[in-house]
Amino acid sequence: MTRFLALLAGLLLVTAVALINPILGVPALGFVVGSWWWRPASVGAVLITIAALAFADTGVIAAAATGLVATTYLLNAAVLHAPEGVVPTTIPSVGGALLFTIAATTAALIPAELAWAPLAAPFLIVATYALLLPALTPHTRSTRAPADVGVE
Repeated sequence: MTRFLALLAGLLLVTAVALINPILGVPALGFVVGSWWWRPASVGAVLITIAALAFADTGVIAAAATGLVATTYLLNAAVLHAPEGVVPTTIPSVGGALLFTIAATTAALIPAELAWAPLAAPFLIVATYALLLPALTPHTRSTRAPADVGVE
């Protein structure tokens, strides 16, 4: 199933690049085919996709959809040579990709012209992680008493 998803995502990636810039579609196809034998070639395919998006001045929705396809391709192409049982497309990975795509698209579509917004972004990211981290880490209780209790 992973090979099928990697092939499907690779073909979708090449199709997206070819629709944006047909000339860059040829090397993207070469990198996608090459990634079946040499895993780092998948990164080359995604870099070509980023270049096509950067130079074509596509819309926000097209860039978000292409980025989601590139993420899916990298997730599945990275485990083509992994041991049996490694599954890249789990609910957290797919959910995270979808949520961050929606968040980035929403942020790009807001017509606000705030000059200070890029300065606030790192603080908002740290605050978001601080809020989410307790929910993502397991809570363990220690049954032992601290070492300094009862010692005088």
